[in-house]
Amino acid sequence: MIITAESGASKTDWIIDGTPFRTKGINCSVMSEREIASVVSAIAGHVRSSMESDRAGNGVSLWFYGAGLVSDGQVRKMTEVLQEFFPGAAVHCASDLLAAARALWGDEPGIVAILGTGSNSCSYNGKYITANVLPGGYILGDEGGGVSLGRKFISDYIKELVPDDLAEEFRSAYRLKYPDIVDSVYRGQNPAGFLASFAPFIIEAAGRSAYAETLVRENLRSFVTRSLLSYRQDGAAMRVGVAGSVGYVCRSFLEELGTEYGMDFCRFIQSPITALADYHSRKNSNFASVSH
Repeated sequence: MIITAESGASKTDWIIDGTPFRTKGINCSVMSEREIASVVSAIAGHVRSSMESDRAGNGVSLWFYGAGLVSDGQVRKMTEVLQEFFPGAAVHCASDLLAAARALWGDEPGIVAILGTGSNSCSYNGKYITANVLPGGYILGDEGGGVSLGRKFISDYIKELVPDDLAEEFRSAYRLKYPDIVDSVYRGQNPAGFLASFAPFIIEAAGRSAYAETLVRENLRSFVTRSLLSYRQDGAAMRVGVAGSVGYVCRSFLEELGTEYGMDFCRFIQSPITALADYHSRKNSNFASVSH
């Protein structure tokens, strides 16, 4: 049995012997072991009977890729939680960045861009991540992602810099007052998710609002100039694969930026999970655990 999981701040996608499941998101940087365990327990029941019939998990490989797995301590924490719920399984934990790299490129080299709630990027040699411009998170970075786009829009909205027609449309759709916004951003449990939740509204509006289109373009341009250009090597073509919901729906904008900056945005996937499951099925789980 092969269990593959790919987790971000908003959701965790699982494929268990070909069957897809979805649970809440897991971010090891900000969640306690107890909070992580509550999410993992929701999926464990789906496979417990199969594992019990398989010598309590012997022969089961679990590949978990998650947001926030940026240190050995976080990898150990996540591994211990998974081993508690999947006893006997061979557990491998690595970053969501390696997940995107393997899903997009397999054993080929390429540049990886994650554009979802947040953003991240790396250079990948077909086996390992060789360079990574640190994303900085929703306060210090995450350019190009939904949280950055939402943050810019909400900042303009509360200062009455959004065009009147779009501001009225936003008010009708969300019915948020200033205290609600401040409370969600500065005291809420998931401020990044709150800000990113406005990205679909802004991206949809980009097709009919010059203001929204400029906001989307400049958000993506900031990601290109502050992250992706760092991977450029003299004379080498830049082939970029994009994973994540924001990148997927903004494909045309990215392709235009690629022409401008000499990058080939050539692969797009909304979610890595299906390609990841196929990857591990092909490899037959003969990899050592890799953490990046």
